[in-house]
Amino acid sequence: MKPKAHRILLVEDNPADVRLIVEILTEGGAGQGELQHVGRISTALKRLGEQKFDVILLDLSLPDGSGLDTVLRICTANPQMPVIVLTGLEDDALALAAVQAGAQDYLVKGQIDAEGLSCAIQYAIERKRLEERLQHLATHDDLTNLPNRRLFQDRMAHAIEHARRGRKDRNEKWEMAIVLLDLDNFKSVNDSLGHAQGDLLLQAVAQRLQKSIRKADSLARMGGDEFTLIFENLTGKRDAAILARKIQAVFLRPFQTGDQTLEITASIGISLYPNEGEDADALLKYADIAMYIAKRTRNQVCFYRDCKDNL
Repeated sequence: MKPKAHRILLVEDNPADVRLIVEILTEGGAGQGELQHVGRISTALKRLGEQKFDVILLDLSLPDGSGLDTVLRICTANPQMPVIVLTGLEDDALALAAVQAGAQDYLVKGQIDAEGLSCAIQYAIERKRLEERLQHLATHDDLTNLPNRRLFQDRMAHAIEHARRGRKDRNEKWEMAIVLLDLDNFKSVNDSLGHAQGDLLLQAVAQRLQKSIRKADSLARMGGDEFTLIFENLTGKRDAAILARKIQAVFLRPFQTGDQTLEITASIGISLYPNEGEDADALLKYADIAMYIAKRTRNQVCFYRDCKDNL
C-alpha cells in the first residue's frame, strides 16, 4: 500500500542528519508529502504558528534547546501535534521521559530504516488522534457534545481565578455569573413520548443555547435536563439579566424533534461572583437554590440575592 503523503516538519541542525532523514523519508514514500526543515526550536515554533503540519520529527540537541527541554517546549506550545523524537542517544530513561512529556515515539537515528520511520509517522498520527478522542470523551457529554460536569468545573475554576486576579491585580470591577438552567416538565416528555424524543429535545435545546451565548461564555450539560453556564466580564446584575433574557428567548419558539413539535420552558437560577461567594462550591450552591425557587412558578429567572428570602 502506498504511504499517505504527510506534511512533516523536521527540526534538526546537523546537515548530515538532515540529508539522512530526507533520504529515509524519500525511500519510504513519506517524502512524497511536504517536508520542511528548520534548525532551531524558535524557528520551529514560529513555523508551527504560521502553517499546519501532520507530524514533527524532533532532534534533542539544538542550538537553542537540548534534551527533554526541546520536547517540552514543542509539546506545550502545540499539544495537538504528534511529535517523534529522533536522536543519536539510546537512552531508555530519556525515551520514557520524552513520551511522558508528550512525544508519541522515540527513535534512534542509526537504528531506523525507511519502512520503520514511515510506520512510526503513521502510528504517531493515529495515536495522537486516539488520544484527543479519548480526551474529548472524558470531558464532553455523549448526547449533546457539550462540555460535561468535569470540564465545566475546570472552566469555572479558571473563570473565578481570572476574575479574582482582575479585581486584585488590575483593580477591575468585573463580575461573573454562574447560571443553572432546568427544563420545566421535561419528565412528561420522556413519559409521554419516550426517551428517544427526550434525547432529541435535549440535543435541540443544546444547539440553541450554544448559538445564543457569547464566545467568552461557557455552556455545559450537568446531567439529565440541567444545563450550566458561566457569564464572564459582567459589570453587574444588569448585564447578567440581559444575558439571561437571551437564554429565555431560546424557548419562545417550539422545538421540532423528528415529527414532533414540542413547547417547553426553563427555570433559571443565578449567583454572582463575588457577591454570593468567591469559590465554585458556594456559587453553584446558591445558583442551585435560586433555580429551585424559580421552579416553584416555572419559566422564571431568579437571582439568589433577590429570592433568598423566599426559601
